[in-house]
Amino acid sequence: MAQVAQGGAPLQFLPSPLRPPQVSRQIQEHEQDSALREQLSGYKRMRRQHQKQLLALESRLRGEREEHSARLQRELEAQRAGFGAEAEKLSRRHQAIGEKEARAAQAEERKFQQHILGQQKKELAALLEAQKRTYKLRKEQLKEELQENPSTPKREKAEWLLRQKEQLQQCQAEEEAGLLRRQRQYFELQCRQYKRKMLLARHSLDQDLLREDLNKKQTQKDLECALLLRHHEATRELELRQLQAVQRTRAELTRLQHQTELGNQLEYNKRREQELRQKHAAQVRQQPKSLKSKELQIKKQFQETCKIQTRQYKALRAHLLETTPKAQHKSLLKRLKEEQTRKLAILAEQYDQSISEMLSSQALRLDETQEAEFQALRQQLQQELELLNAYQSKIKIRTESQHERELRELEQRVALRRALLEQRVEEELLALQTGRSERIRSLLERQAREIEAFDAESMRLGFSSMALGGIPAEAAAQGYPAPPPAPAWPSRPVPRSGAHWSHGPPPPGMPPPAWRQPSLLAPPGPPNWLGPPAQSGTPRGGALLLLRNSPQPLRRAASGGSGGDNVGPSAAAMPGPLSRSTSVASHILNGSSHFYS
Repeated sequence: MAQVAQGGAPLQFLPSPLRPPQVSRQIQEHEQDSALREQLSGYKRMRRQHQKQLLALESRLRGEREEHSARLQRELEAQRAGFGAEAEKLSRRHQAIGEKEARAAQAEERKFQQHILGQQKKELAALLEAQKRTYKLRKEQLKEELQENPSTPKREKAEWLLRQKEQLQQCQAEEEAGLLRRQRQYFELQCRQYKRKMLLARHSLDQDLLREDLNKKQTQKDLECALLLRHHEATRELELRQLQAVQRTRAELTRLQHQTELGNQLEYNKRREQELRQKHAAQVRQQPKSLKSKELQIKKQFQETCKIQTRQYKALRAHLLETTPKAQHKSLLKRLKEEQTRKLAILAEQYDQSISEMLSSQALRLDETQEAEFQALRQQLQQELELLNAYQSKIKIRTESQHERELRELEQRVALRRALLEQRVEEELLALQTGRSERIRSLLERQAREIEAFDAESMRLGFSSMALGGIPAEAAAQGYPAPPPAPAWPSRPVPRSGAHWSHGPPPPGMPPPAWRQPSLLAPPGPPNWLGPPAQSGTPRGGALLLLRNSPQPLRRAASGGSGGDNVGPSAAAMPGPLSRSTSVASHILNGSSHFYS
């Protein structure tokens, strides 16, 4: 380590040949600790970075969901605003159609009345003209009859002629008054029939406009429900896509973390093995010094043994010299000398053998120890690697189970949201259908009340339902032809929204909504009054009744001619319109008075 000198400049490490072994060992340990700390700090930094990355991804996805929800809400509000504008526009158009048709009906009613009045005026003029000709002709006939009786006094002739003229004038006046009465009754009847038909036509128009309004509301509700379903599917796809993105990111970060942990573990194993190899190499390098010390120890023991044997030999020689005669001292010393040399040779041989055995045993013991340490280290590192793999497998399984649980929870939330949406749609459709039925019922009840009030007023004014509905059955049975039909009111086409009250088919290119259940969302059947048009003979039908726009009286088949000598005017002698008028009048007076009652 660098140290700071007195002048403040750092002292550099000594070169490796001059560096003490203890300093080198401390430097190596410091470097190893620094590497471990750097590795651990890098791992922690990676974990923090992964957490930040996940938090940033979740925040971004949350923003996308909020933006998606706001966009869908804006789209729904824009659609509802557009539907409201369309409904307001349709309401204004319906109001304008009603006002226009009411004005047109009033104008056509005035034209119809003027047409009837014109026809009646022509008929009255024709009657007056025919009466005038009949009067002249009858006057000439009376004069001729007076001339045929010359014996009659002149005064009586004048009185008779005056009386005949008064009777003829009275008869003509009664005929004119009857025609005027019948014309008035016919005019009132035709106006009443026309008003009833106008009322029915206005009811039909109201029904068409209501049908169009209800079908428009139904179409708008279908489009809104389809939009809600599209929003639901888009939200589901977005949530699924975001969940898959989060799970992919989490799996990738887990894989990187496991890869880093495995790399760190392998690097750790490699460093431990390298440290053990360095330790073994140092032991091998240090082995000669230990062997030299052991050899010196054995040599010292050998020297001590030699000294002990020399002292023992000296003591034995002194004892033997004292106990042995002097003549035998020379041979005794020689024998002792040889014995001592032999024992020292054996001791030296043992010394050499001990040295060789010590060297061989130390080398073998060192190899076995190092191999045992290496095997123990390798087994320990293998166990740690297996523990790491087991831990990573457990984390991976836990992550996969978490992903499956999140997917199931998302599916459950989506299914619940879909069920709630379908329930809300069914409730709204049920409310719409209820309101639809209520509006139809209210309209039909109101129209029925109006028809009943109109018929009651007609009865109070003296008109029967059959008279307002058309020609009576008695008149048709007696051979009177039906009146020619008048132009149906209104003369302009009425806008139709559909043939039935039920919701029509979806627009081209749009599939039927997937949420419409057959049991609840089936289109309602048309009401009874929307069936086929009633026959013209029915007094209370939904179809338009035919009107007679001109007073064309019925011609009854002649049963016999009247003589020309009658005093009263002859019906056969009158021109066409007058004869038809008198025939109708006589038919009414003779048996069909209930037609005007």
